[in-house]
Amino acid sequence: MRYAVLSDIHSNLEALTAVLEVLATERIDRTLCLGDVIGYGADPSACLERLQACKAVTVGGNHDLACVGELDANWFNDAARAAVLWTRAQLSIADLDALRRFPLMTTVEPFTLVHGTLRHPQRFDYLVDAAQAVDTLTTCRTLICLVGHTHLPCFIEFDRAHRRLTRMVTSPAEMADLPYEDDPEAKRYLVNPGSVGQPRDGDPRASFTIVDTDRRRVSV
Repeated sequence: MRYAVLSDIHSNLEALTAVLEVLATERIDRTLCLGDVIGYGADPSACLERLQACKAVTVGGNHDLACVGELDANWFNDAARAAVLWTRAQLSIADLDALRRFPLMTTVEPFTLVHGTLRHPQRFDYLVDAAQAVDTLTTCRTLICLVGHTHLPCFIEFDRAHRRLTRMVTSPAEMADLPYEDDPEAKRYLVNPGSVGQPRDGDPRASFTIVDTDRRRVSV
């Protein structure tokens, strides 16, 4: 199976369209989305529609939940809060219903999908250090945990027996083709695909990931 993994689209229709055009040239069996479909950008409804059209399995992000009143917008900084309030006013009843149906976490074997950290997904903590990675991968019950929220692509390998990280990759050149082992008793992996609509890694291009479970390769 070949999975497309998207995250943090943030209502950026131009970026989402560019990514979907690339994916149309690939053999993709299923699309997974790690939340924050909306917020900041100008086209929340159109981005939701495009994801629904490709039957993406989607978990909720903090912007998604804030727009339906399930997360206090005062938690956000001024710019993000203004974006939430503007976005909420643009959404139809059907859009709001779709956002309410996004779970905080879900499993699509061999993946666990979550927007932030796994132990307390409702907090939307940013997974930014080794301790948080170890905690999430210790909590994870599948081979691979897919996370978003930071807008920074990364690949992490965890040795379960010794409870330590054995590989952490953030270099774009290295992330282009990464092998992993299909040994859930010994290993866990964490993959952040980066952001489609608002990259924060110094590269303005939309970022996404393809995971090929037959070849056991991750490509960011």
